[in-house]
Amino acid sequence: MPEVILSNQYIHLGVMPELGASLSHLTYKTAQGSDKEILRPLLKKSDHTYDVNDAAMFLMLPYCGRIRGGCFPYWGIVRKVPKNQMGISDPIHGDGWKTKWHIIQQTTNSLTLQMQHKKEDGGYPFSYEAQIAYTLQDRQLAIQITLTNPTVLPMPCGMGIHPFFTKTKDVILEFETRHVWSNENDPIFDRPYPCPQDWDFSSGKALNHMVFDTCFGGFKEKATLTYPSDGITVRMTTDDLFHHVVLYAPRGKDFFCLEPTTMASNAFNLASNGVIGTGIKSIGPKQNLTGRIMLEIQG
Repeated sequence: MPEVILSNQYIHLGVMPELGASLSHLTYKTAQGSDKEILRPLLKKSDHTYDVNDAAMFLMLPYCGRIRGGCFPYWGIVRKVPKNQMGISDPIHGDGWKTKWHIIQQTTNSLTLQMQHKKEDGGYPFSYEAQIAYTLQDRQLAIQITLTNPTVLPMPCGMGIHPFFTKTKDVILEFETRHVWSNENDPIFDRPYPCPQDWDFSSGKALNHMVFDTCFGGFKEKATLTYPSDGITVRMTTDDLFHHVVLYAPRGKDFFCLEPTTMASNAFNLASNGVIGTGIKSIGPKQNLTGRIMLEIQG
């Protein structure tokens, strides 16, 4: 499967257009000349194939998280969404990560890809176009996602990224949120609730052996990941579209995910039940929506 390499003096990045425009690796060259894997590298299977679930990062669009029950009402019509991941009972993370993308512009340090989705082909029940631009500048990776509605009716949507950061014994996370939308270990999915003190990362907290699969609300559009043993810091900043963040830290794994998103999981159904603040965006006919995320590496 073809891989496109972007690089400069600090960062080496691999992009897999045919694997959902996902990333195969993000490597940072330290001042000492060594390479640090910021994201876990893409795993090649024994039969020499790849699975986007094993990528260093994949995209979430035109929705993030689950659509519980595989349907949601919009404009008085129940829209059905098929399952798209084996072993998960609900459709999850949209179409983009399961779609082949096409290169429309490329340089040594930037890459722009595009995909088109037609509702008649299955998947999300609205037609749309998407574009992703990866750009390296000094110690920064800029990610710009654009969704376009080519039809004559409004389209509900959301976007986000799903990066798999390498996990060390001493990694420290710092980000500010106000509440919890859902945690896979909790029965509460119909409303947000106050963030427990143990889950407060606003002053920096070691992740250690904590286990999460949790969507937080009130994200303040920035996060810091510190690796003391490596002397490296990763700063994530986002546009103000991204008011939610998911922390996924499974037990016994060498990675964790910190996923900025525009919407809560199951946002369409929550909103239809009168819950406010779910983060749903609506794109008007022939209009588009753009979101930007920046990863800056220092060391």
